[in-house]
Parts: sequence; structure tokens; C-alpha cells
Amino acid sequence: MRTKKTPSTAPPPPVAPSAYRLIIWLGFVATSLFFIPQCLDRYLVSRFFLLSAVLLLCLLLIRKDLKTNGDWRLNGFDMLMLAWYALNLASVSWAFSWSEGIFYTQKVSLLFLYYWLVRQALHRDEAGVWQALRQAVTVLSFAAGGIIVVQLGLAVSQYGLNNEHLYDYASGVFGNKNLASDFLFFLLVLNLLRHGKNTPSSPPVVPLMLSLLIILLQTRTVYLALAAVVLVYFPFRAVLDPAFKGLFRKKILPAGVLMLGLLIALATLKGTGTLAERLNPLTYLESQTASERRFVWYKTDLLNADHPWLGVGNGSWKIWFPSKNIEGSYRLQGQNIVFTRAHNDYLEVRSEMGIVGVVLFCLLFAAAFWAVFSRIRDEEAPFPVRHDLLVLSCGLLGYCIIQFFDFPRERIEMQVVLAIFFAGVIYLTMPRWKQWPGVSISKVSDPFIWLFALTMAFNLLVGWNRIQGEVHNVRILQAQVKGNYKAMIAETAAAKNRFYEYNDVALPLDWYSGIGYYQSGDIPHAIEDFEQAYRLNPWSFQVINNYASALVGSKRFREAIPLYKKALEINPRFDEGKFNMAFVLFNIGERDKALEWLERIEAAPPGASATERQKSEDLLKRKAEFIRVIGNSAK
Repeated sequence: MRTKKTPSTAPPPPVAPSAYRLIIWLGFVATSLFFIPQCLDRYLVSRFFLLSAVLLLCLLLIRKDLKTNGDWRLNGFDMLMLAWYALNLASVSWAFSWSEGIFYTQKVSLLFLYYWLVRQALHRDEAGVWQALRQAVTVLSFAAGGIIVVQLGLAVSQYGLNNEHLYDYASGVFGNKNLASDFLFFLLVLNLLRHGKNTPSSPPVVPLMLSLLIILLQTRTVYLALAAVVLVYFPFRAVLDPAFKGLFRKKILPAGVLMLGLLIALATLKGTGTLAERLNPLTYLESQTASERRFVWYKTDLLNADHPWLGVGNGSWKIWFPSKNIEGSYRLQGQNIVFTRAHNDYLEVRSEMGIVGVVLFCLLFAAAFWAVFSRIRDEEAPFPVRHDLLVLSCGLLGYCIIQFFDFPRERIEMQVVLAIFFAGVIYLTMPRWKQWPGVSISKVSDPFIWLFALTMAFNLLVGWNRIQGEVHNVRILQAQVKGNYKAMIAETAAAKNRFYEYNDVALPLDWYSGIGYYQSGDIPHAIEDFEQAYRLNPWSFQVINNYASALVGSKRFREAIPLYKKALEINPRFDEGKFNMAFVLFNIGERDKALEWLERIEAAPPGASATERQKSEDLLKRKAEFIRVIGNSAK
């Protein structure tokens, strides 16, 4: 007689640890190094696409295990994160551009989901995830740092440690040397993690290499963040670790006093572009960079005053900003300068999502700091936990400083780092969060997983379309340089899609096809495309100028005048626009006013580039010839 088998009540076997560690290796390491050279911005959209694919893959791999063994209690911080995503999503409805609003919003979906999955990974495989993170930091330090070492070598061999030339050479795999320095700083902080170990997480050469590279990259914002971390980490470490107190008092503190004295000495040095000058904190306040930051922030405040509560919508700052005119920027000596970032994430969030948005944004960081300090004061908590909370809070502190002067909110690898900081903090402070009301969603765990899987699938659609758009945009620019206007028109048609309507400097793609038609002599089609470009960005002085010029090409002179005036109100130093205005006025018989506009055209300033000087000289020759024509017509 066969015995009836009783169903097993044992829990299902756990998912292989490697499945959870993929979240670190693919989400952090692979994403931070991945790029597509054919894209206009080879790092941004490519990493958006890859991270979306990674998170979708991880969701599918660990779905069954998460349903059974995951932490399905949404704590207060989780709900803050979801509220932040919901507000971003809602703001698309009042954003000027749907395509840009969606892209910026879905970056927040990556932040939340990566945070949530890292926290789940710690819950299911804590030791393995901490180990994977330590290894990942070491790998990234050598990989990203090694690339920068080579680039610095090339820059120094030709120009020395000149800060301006470092922008051309030492960008690593991040597109900008400041962003590269930001990322190295975060790696340096993460390198301090020791959870579950009494020894450093990586070879001593790693923090030394990272520190040296940060100094050589000459990013003042990172210098400030690094100083803040030093002032917080070492004193608090001495409080938490009695064994460290003697080392701090006898060696670290005297070394710190010596470094402070050195900085004070450097403050007396003069020079432009030198390392000493970059290390001098007093020179920043007098620098052109600081001047322009203040200018952009002031103009952003003016914009914020017009849209106080909900802002202008996600991804719309770069479109709205010129509406307050861009006169006052030192870089306007080049006349064609555009602004695409506020270089202050707090102000940009305030601008795009109003007071409600910036309060919620700041609450995320405030909640994390509250959790850290409430847990770190618990003397019963193990030292590794308290130490790593100190490290993670230092990372968040540095992040808060960096986003006051830079734009980490825009970059995918920075959002990954922020998610790691948040996940580590919330996991290690879970006893504090359990004291607060939460929401259990265990009954809807499967729909929750599939909802975010669909969100990542949507991100793949957005990312793929933007990649295709950027690839064709590069070809547009290549065709423009060659004067191949037929190709410009064709590539613009191929680039445009529902998720990609603007290039990286907020110029609508229709502007390029408009130029193609205009240069080909097809004025009606040029007017049609420039009009569409004007609808997509009514404050781009380049778009407005070309739209007006197309109207002039069809003899619609009086329609062009208010457009030229608007372009010159936005950028009063736009000399090409002054010449165009004079041309229109002359054609409607207003010779004296035409001469007045011609007299406003000035030579390029001493600091202009060779290209700008040549353009200025050509325009001055045209100006002189036009004045002669006007004079002859009056006889």
C-alpha cells in the first residue's frame, strides 16, 4: 500500500546569490561604464536604456523569490520615494514638452526601482551584496580611474595642469571632467565601507589613487564636498571607535591642521588655470564660473516667481529659462550660448515642480539623515552598522553639496549611486522605520512586480527611440558641416519621434530641416518647419531668428520684425540678429532705423575664440557694405 505524500511546509530554496548580486554588477558597474559612441550624448540615454534593461532582467530573475521572501512592507521612506515619482509623473501634464517630461520622469523611476531592489537584495543576501559592492567599487575605481589617468597624461603632456584643457581631455567615461570627479568622489566614500569586516574593503592604493585624481581634476565643488566629508567622518569615527581616537588625536588631527595651513597659504597665490589657483577657495568667488552660476540662479529665481507652486513641468527648465533673457552671461561673448541646466538641482527642481516639488525632494534627504542619526546614537547597534551609516551619510552629505553646484539628477550613474546610498541607509536603519506606520503590499506583490516590469519595458521604448534620434542627430550635424542639405532634411525626418523632439541644447529637430529647406531654396517648407520649431521652443533666439529670416525670404517683412525684436530681447548681443533687423527695416523704407541697428553691431571682444573673431570680422565687412548701400539709396 502506497503511503500518501504530505505536502512540504519547508520554505522554498533561496535564489542563487548571484541573481541578487547582478543588481550590483550590472546596475552599478556595467551601467557606469557603458556608452554608445554614435549618440549625441554618448553616456546619458545609453545608460538610461541599459539600466532599464538590467532592472527588468533582475525583476524577472528574482520575481518568484521576491514574492515569497521579499520585504513587502512599504515604510515611510518608500512612500516618500513613490510620492516623488508620482509628482514627477503628474508634472508631465503641465510640462512644456511631453517628450522631455517623460524622459526626466522615467529617470526617477530608475532611481526608485534600483533603490528598492538593492534594499531587497540586502534583505535576502546581505553578506553577498556587501561583498559585491566592495568588489564593484574596487573594479570601478581601477576601470574609471585608469581611463582618467591615461587622459590626464595626454593633457599634462601637452598643456600641463591647465584646467580649461582638462575639459577637453579628462572626462573619463562621463562626458565632463567635473562629472568624472563627482563619480570618483562617490567611489572614494564607498571605499570606506567596512560592513562585517574589520579591515579596509580594498587595497590602500585605491583611496590614494582616487584622492590624487580628484585633486588633479581640479573640480572645486568636489574639493568642497571632500572637505565636508573629512570634517564629519574623522571626528565622528573617533567618537564611535575608541581604538581610533588615539590615531585621530595624534596623527590625523595634526595632519588636518597642516593641510588647513597649506590652504590658507594657497589663498595668497595668484595665477590663472594653475592647480594652486584651483585649490584657492577665495579665487572661486571672483571667477567667471561663479559669476555665471549667480547669473543663472538669479534668472531661475525670476522664473520661479512666475510659477511658484508646481513649476513649469519636468524637463522644461531649459526651454523656459531664456524667457527671462540671457543678457549678463560672460559667455555671451560667443553670442550663441545656450543654457540647458541650472547647475543647482534644488533650484531646477524648484523651477520644474515648484515649492511642492522641492520640499518633497529635500524631504528624501532629510528623512535619510534623520534615520542615520537616530540609529547611530544607539549604542547597542554593532559598530560595523554605525560605521557604515556614518560613511553612507557622508556620501549623502557630499551628494547634497555637489547637487548645489552641479546636475547629478540628470546623470544615470549618479542616480545609481544615490540609490545605493539610500538603500544602504534604509536597510541599516530598518529598526527605526519599523517603529513608524507602514503599508504592507504582500497581497499585491505580484501586480507590483509586473507594474514595474512594464514601467521598465516602457523605459526601453523611450530609451531606444531617443538613441535612434540621437544617432540621426549626429548625422544631421555631419551633413550640416558638409553643406549636404538634402541629407539634413532626410536625417531630421528619421530622427524625429514621439520621445525625441529636441537635441541636447533644447533646439527642436524641425529647426535643422528648416535650415535644410532654406538653404535649398524651398522657402515655403522652411517656413513650415521653422514655425513648428518655434512652437516647440518659443524662447530660442536661434529658432526665432531663422523663422523670421524665412519669412523675409518670402517678402513677409513686417511679420518678421516682432520676431527679430523678440530674439534680440532674449539675447541683446546677437549681432547677426541686429544685421537682420536692419535689413528688414531698410526693405520697408525705414533707412534711419536700419542705420541705428547697424551701429549697434560691435567687434568681437578680446576673449572671443578664433572662430568667433572670424565671424565678427565677416559681419563687420557686411555691415560696412550695407551702410554704403543705404547711403547710395538716399541719394
